Order: sequence, then structure tokens, then C-alpha cells
Amino acid sequence: MFQKFNFDTEWAVRLISKITNDEDLPIEGDAIVKQLLALQINAEKFFFGIRKNLVEFDEVLEVQRKHVYDLRQLILTGDDESCSQHILQYMQAVVDEIVFNNIDPVKHPRSWGLSKLLKEFVTVGGKLLHESFEGISDHTLLNSLGLLNDVSSVDIVNFSLPNLPAPPNAFRGIRRKSSSLRRWLAICADDLIGNGKYQTTSNLLRKYLGDFLIASYLHVVEESGYDETHAKEIERAVLLQTLDCFWRDHLVNMNRLSSASCGR
Repeated sequence: MFQKFNFDTEWAVRLISKITNDEDLPIEGDAIVKQLLALQINAEKFFFGIRKNLVEFDEVLEVQRKHVYDLRQLILTGDDESCSQHILQYMQAVVDEIVFNNIDPVKHPRSWGLSKLLKEFVTVGGKLLHESFEGISDHTLLNSLGLLNDVSSVDIVNFSLPNLPAPPNAFRGIRRKSSSLRRWLAICADDLIGNGKYQTTSNLLRKYLGDFLIASYLHVVEESGYDETHAKEIERAVLLQTLDCFWRDHLVNMNRLSSASCGR
């Protein structure tokens, strides 16, 4: 116990050995009592900290559990369109993360990691994007972003960066056009990317890449020949399976974190 709580172990051993070598004889003395009292206080603080951490873990986990269960219930009981909107939002979120990790709206696009950005974007899209972006280099993308300064107006629903492939024509109909417009408004409203001279350029890049990934996906679904109802059920199943998988992994990681905190 002395060693665990960083007390002067050698001092205690020397003092006790001077008093007695008989383990059955009670040890008395003001110095020993003071050390033991201090030891008891430290031990109580230590275990109180463990209990406090466990309570905090439980509180955080309960909030997360409620959010995940509410989302799961929404997916189970929601209509087909709401499930599709979740998938499109997640696609845009993936694109946003790639953009955030490779650009700085304060700096000129020539200092952005456009080569890495393109590589990560094509990797995420796989076969959906490989053919369209196969010949596009970071210099091509940089030149395209530079041409945005000369554009006087933008059709945000059918937006495409200059001299780059246009997204497949999948945003037909009022519903899909409205969805595209809502995503643009969400991009403009969030503060995830921060303010800077090139914030508008970065937002348009997010919109273009998000549109391309989403439109490519919608185009493949349309070309697959699946009935729309059947395709929506597949989307719902994939959403539930993905959510459950990530939630299980999160619970395992939280349990490991809690155990490590208690055993420190």
C-alpha cells in the first residue's frame, strides 16, 4: 500500500523493523499512525476517483445510447425517403471529411493537398468514380478552382466545376432538386470548415464532390433495374447493419477505456 501510493517505503520498513520483528505484535507510534492516516486518505481519494469516472462513463454512454436508439427507431419506422436522405447525408459527410483534412480556407488553393484529396475521394467512390476521375490531376483541379473567380452566377442544383466532368444527371424531379438545394444550404450554414478568404471556393468544392458521389450512386441504382421499393429496403437494411456494427465496436472501445481508467 505504501508503494502503490508513493509513500516513503524505506522509511516505513526501517522504522517498523526497529520497533519489532514480531508480525503479531501491534505497531504503535505517532509517526506510523500519521503515515497510515495519510495513506488511508490517499487510498479513499483514489477509489473515489474511480467511482466518479465510472459514473461519468455511464452518463456519457447513456446519452449516446439514447441517441443511437432514437436513430435506429427512426430508420425502422421512417418512410423510404427518410432512409435515402440519411444515406445521402452520410455520403456528403464522408466527402466533407476528406475536404476538411486537405484544405485550409485561409490559404490559397495552391497550398491545399489536392493530390491527396483526389486520391482519397476516388478511393472512397471506388468503381463509381474511377473512370470519371482517372485522368484528373491536382493541377487540373487547381486550375478549375481558379476559374471560379470568373464565374458570375452558379446553378447550384446542376453545379459542376469548370473543365471537370459533370456529375451524372441524377437530380431530376422536384424531390431530388430540393434535396440538392438543402445540402447546399447546410454546407453554407455550418461552421465546420471555418472562415477564410477561400471559404466559398471550399464550399463549392464540397458541393461538387458531394454531388458527384451522390449522383453516381443514384445513377447506378437506376441502371441496376431494381424496383425502387426493393432498392429502398436494401438501403434500410444497410443503414441498420452499419449502425449496429459501429455501435457494437463503440461499446467495446468504451468498455476498454473504462477498464483502463479503473486500473490506472
